[in-house]
Amino acid sequence: MSRMLAYVGPEPLAASAALGEDVLASFAALSRVHSDGWGAGWRTRAGVAARVAAGRPATRGDLRRAVPVPSTAAVLYLRFGSAGTGTGEAEAQPFLFGDGAFQHNGALAPADRLRAELTGEERASLGGSNDSELYFARLRRAIDPGAAVDPARIADAVASVRASYPDACLNAFLLTPTALAVVHSSARRPAPLAAFAARGLDLADLPPGHGDDYNVLVTRRTASGARVVATTGIPLAGWTPLPDDTVSLLTPESVASSPIPLRANV
Repeated sequence: MSRMLAYVGPEPLAASAALGEDVLASFAALSRVHSDGWGAGWRTRAGVAARVAAGRPATRGDLRRAVPVPSTAAVLYLRFGSAGTGTGEAEAQPFLFGDGAFQHNGALAPADRLRAELTGEERASLGGSNDSELYFARLRRAIDPGAAVDPARIADAVASVRASYPDACLNAFLLTPTALAVVHSSARRPAPLAAFAARGLDLADLPPGHGDDYNVLVTRRTASGARVVATTGIPLAGWTPLPDDTVSLLTPESVASSPIPLRANV
C-alpha cells in the first residue's frame, strides 16, 4: 500500500534529470499519505546499492538526494505500512539482497502462508517480518546471479504467489545490474480507503490516483531519454498503462512484457 517510481536511462543520470523536477516534486508530496518511510535503490559500477529512511515521511530534498550519484537506473519508494508490520529499517523498502533491489506495493495476508512455502535457507535470509520481503525471497528463485533476467521465469514465480493470494496486489519493481523488471498484477484492487481512514486521513482530501486506479502502473519516456514507470498519484498526462498481469523488462527504448500464467489456487 505504497507508492513507487523508477527510471532507466540511456546514460548515468541524476534522479531529478531522469524523472523531471515536476514528477519528483509531486511524488514527494505523496508522502503526506505514505509517511511510514522512504527508500531508494540504484545501479553502481559494482552492482546495486540501496538506502532507506524508516518511520518518517520523505521531503522533496530527501528524494532529490536519495540517489547519491548519477545512475543508469534507480527505484524510489514511499511506504504506507501494512497492518501488523513494524516501522524499523528492517521493514523498509527497497530490500537489497545480493545484486537485486526489490520493492512491492500490496499486502499479503496471512503472511505466514508464504513464509511456510519458503525454504529454510530463504527464511534465514530475511531481515524482518515484512510480507513484501517474503515475496522477494520467493521471486529470487527465478533469478540466477550473473545471468540475464528472464521475465518469463519471474512471471512463473509470480504465478505461484498469485495462486496463494488470489486477491492481493503483487505490483513490484526489481532492479539488477542489467535489468529493471516490473510486475504489474494488481488483482484490480482499489485504494485501501479503510486503512487510510484508520490513520485519520480525510478521504475527501486524498491526492488524485487514490481511487479505483490506485494500483495501475504507468510508463512514459521523459525529455532526458529515460523511461519512467510509476504508481498513480502524480500527474499522468501522456503516460501509458503497462499491460495487466505481466512482467515487463524496461529499457529507455522499449517495454518487453511476458504474461503471468494462470494457476489454480493452492
